[in-house]
Amino acid sequence: MAAHGTLSPAAWGELFHLTAPWCDGCGAPFADAGQGPLCAACAAPADYPGSLTGPRKLDRFRAALAYDEAAAGAILALKYGDRHDGIEGFAHLMAAAGKDLLKEKPAALLVPVPLHPRRLRQRRYNQAGLLASATGRRLDLPVDHMILRRKRPTPSQKGASSGQRARNVAGAFAVRDGEAVKGAHIILVDDVLTTGATLLSCARTLRRAGAASVSGLTLARVLRDTP
Repeated sequence: MAAHGTLSPAAWGELFHLTAPWCDGCGAPFADAGQGPLCAACAAPADYPGSLTGPRKLDRFRAALAYDEAAAGAILALKYGDRHDGIEGFAHLMAAAGKDLLKEKPAALLVPVPLHPRRLRQRRYNQAGLLASATGRRLDLPVDHMILRRKRPTPSQKGASSGQRARNVAGAFAVRDGEAVKGAHIILVDDVLTTGATLLSCARTLRRAGAASVSGLTLARVLRDTP
């Protein structure tokens, strides 16, 4: 790892890229391609807490990297350290993963997960917005930074249980422009997926506003054990 959390050329090669075969729902890699299109969590009933997909959840999900020690330094440097020099490299990886979400719905709209205005003023940028803009350029897709807003501040999710994470973000998002959402195929963009609570809260908000589909794309995801 290079200074200030940026990735050296050698460190890029150490990243755990998530590639097929993977779960068609949550993007988790499969050890055996013959086990079917969905992992155990996504194949469970839609109200199973570990599932990312379902009628009120995401249609599909993809992540470019596993969130591990090799990736964490650079991602945290981007998120908290004002280090933007890895954006284009990250966008290259996200675009490669995101292409799989466009096979059936090529006319998608990228929507970054928003920060609350108070946090945005403190940080001065939204890392999800930077990733969405760079990925949109590579995929030739429009990006809308204003459709979704975080209407109340939410506590840090670090160290919180999956249930607490869901409660923290329940009802935290709202749609600014309902007409732009109606009938749209939306891909939510964020930096890291841990339990999926934030993306699922955003997805429910967009679905209530009339989105035709809502999928998710993140730079990295925490790999979990399936039941």
